[in-house]
Amino acid sequence: MEVANEKHRPSGAAEEESEMTIGAERHAEVEGKARGMAEWFMLYHTHNAIFKLTELALLPQNLSLPQLHLLHVLKQGGGILTTGEIGRAMVKASQTITGLVDRLEVQNFVERQFDRRDRRKTWVRLTAKGERKWEEAMPVASRLAEEVFSTLTDEELRGFDASTDKLRTVALKRLDEALGRSPSGMPPAQS
Repeated sequence: MEVANEKHRPSGAAEEESEMTIGAERHAEVEGKARGMAEWFMLYHTHNAIFKLTELALLPQNLSLPQLHLLHVLKQGGGILTTGEIGRAMVKASQTITGLVDRLEVQNFVERQFDRRDRRKTWVRLTAKGERKWEEAMPVASRLAEEVFSTLTDEELRGFDASTDKLRTVALKRLDEALGRSPSGMPPAQS
């Protein structure tokens, strides 16, 4: 498939439609070539669509989805975690976590605490203002999740949950092996 020259790419809504068409065409191209490849592309495409929907819904909150995810990880982790723990929970590189923490710190949603015993460790603490922001933003994301997933029956949702949990477990194990680290001990999916 030939990709259009950057100068001739559509913009705005037309670009979104073009991306969806390209995604569907690529999905069709890989069918039958490798077990699971078409499903991987479909899962990735679905993730991107839900991610963009959530980002749009969170605009009035002045919070990105990765920022909300980081606040959620902190909340679930007792309000204070190291940047390494946050990175493993979010499956993100340390420089990505640093950027997210920088932006959340500017808004006083989190604060850094340096470990006096181990200078390599930086702790990130959820502030009261950050907890309030989490409490405001989570219902927005939750309503969207409810809307999107309402298309599935309860049985389909349980099957989806079981299948994605299985895939996540295998992917995280492979990632840990590839990075030469001990298993991440990723907790079950947060609801």
